[in-house]
Amino acid sequence: MKIRAVLTDLDGTLLEPDGRVRPEPLAVLSRLKAAGVPVFAVTSKTAPEIADLRSILGLTTPAGFENGAGVTHADGAVELLREAVALPRLAEAAAVLRRATAAPLRTLLELSDEEVVGLTGLPPQQITQVRKRVATLPMVVDGEWDEMLRAALPVEPRLLLLRGNRFLHLQGRHEKAAVVARLLGAAGTREGVVVACGDAPNDVALLAAADVAVIVPGERGPHPELLAAHPGAVVAVVPHGRGWAEALGRLLDG
Repeated sequence: MKIRAVLTDLDGTLLEPDGRVRPEPLAVLSRLKAAGVPVFAVTSKTAPEIADLRSILGLTTPAGFENGAGVTHADGAVELLREAVALPRLAEAAAVLRRATAAPLRTLLELSDEEVVGLTGLPPQQITQVRKRVATLPMVVDGEWDEMLRAALPVEPRLLLLRGNRFLHLQGRHEKAAVVARLLGAAGTREGVVVACGDAPNDVALLAAADVAVIVPGERGPHPELLAAHPGAVVAVVPHGRGWAEALGRLLDG
């Protein structure tokens, strides 16, 4: 298959849930680079986290950060979308949601470093970069509260709640797909299909923005919301980074 570009989520998709990189996706990234196929990360991670990963993954392309809040470039320049809402306003909105619903939610700002390590599996030295958020506020709360919380969202600023693997993300009305056009502008005029890879509900819109959707399963299998939204997707046969590598390798060979 002729591939123009690859858009990919990171945690739980290309990376392991604890942020490790397996050799299988690194090998496929090398294949893609040799074939001239640009790979764009589109992730809930912060811009500083992406900067730390660039050398490990060999990526020099722009990337979407914080669920489509903006684009970060290899030279460190950052563009925020106008829909992005600053972190202090998000913290105020989280307090409003807690009062309105009595939901037992806790935001990233209220979690200790030890709790964040326990939730993410990331090494303690990476937590500083996790906290350098500008336009999304991850919250810990059971999924049974999601609809009630969405119903209680304030009218101003206009906000969105997106469920990821570990957190419910409070943010402006932007999703990962919002940065796709900006990223693909860096792909040039190369022919072929655009492939998007993801593993969680906050990847639904990203996969819809591509020609070929790839669902990467977790340990319990592919996420049912992704399967329902993209019934014709390519589904990897193994979880996380190995699955990403298997599915992309299959497409490259097809």
